[in-house]
Amino acid sequence: MMTLDRMMERNQTVNLLALQCALRLSGSMGIGVLGAVRKTLDLYLVCLRHGVEHVGRFRMTDSPDRLVACYADAMTECVEKSWQDYRNNLQILLLAHDEALIWVSRIDQALLATD
Repeated sequence: MMTLDRMMERNQTVNLLALQCALRLSGSMGIGVLGAVRKTLDLYLVCLRHGVEHVGRFRMTDSPDRLVACYADAMTECVEKSWQDYRNNLQILLLAHDEALIWVSRIDQALLATD
């Protein structure tokens, strides 16, 4: 039979673990969000730069085929960078998920611990 002191100690341990879990996960997610915003702004600037370069190379007498080909070439880097940023953000989310599972396991172990 568990004593009241032991039950209070166990609940305090679990509460501290839950708080630590919430703080660590919110920190990881915060870093992920800030990184995503920074990378999105960076990608936006890259696309703007390529758009300005494209307009500078295009002449009114050029054919529509050349316009499309030139624009597609200019946007290739933007698409590659966007895909890389997406993979990085997904990796951060997966790491946060793994850490959440680890902390839930620790909390479960603390709840099941008996003297």
